[in-house]
Amino acid sequence: MSNAVFVLSALLCVAGAGGVLAQEKPADDTTKLAEEIIDCASLDSNARRLACYDEVAAPLLGVEGASEESDVPAAIHKFTGKDNWNSDVLELTSPWRLVWQNKGSLLTVELHTSQGELVEVVGNQIGEGGGRSTVIGPGSYRLAVRGLGGWQVQLVTEED
Repeated sequence: MSNAVFVLSALLCVAGAGGVLAQEKPADDTTKLAEEIIDCASLDSNARRLACYDEVAAPLLGVEGASEESDVPAAIHKFTGKDNWNSDVLELTSPWRLVWQNKGSLLTVELHTSQGELVEVVGNQIGEGGGRSTVIGPGSYRLAVRGLGGWQVQLVTEED
């Protein structure tokens, strides 16, 4: 038996046999997320498995309550990094918002004009977690991410 199958089997046995333990002590967010991912992995249909993963990921991406694929905004740009980073000029032709997930201790995302002038801080996260900005209009922008640790930011389309 491969290590991955052994670990998954062990986790499933613990989860199945540990129902009493789960009732005695509420699961932390990491444990709950791991259980949801394991549940998704057990689905036999690729379409159902992907839909399950999308549903689990939705709150992490700032789209809580999205139950249908059409409810999830389409990502225009997606960036993943660590610590500080500056984007090239981004030409955005429709309303959008920033969605972020921080894995480090601090994350700030600044919106700049294409010439580099600060427009506003559009994202701020102290500690791990995620969030999203207000809707921002079309234009030419640069992003400046200032972080301590890993992060992911996405620009998603939005209606006014």
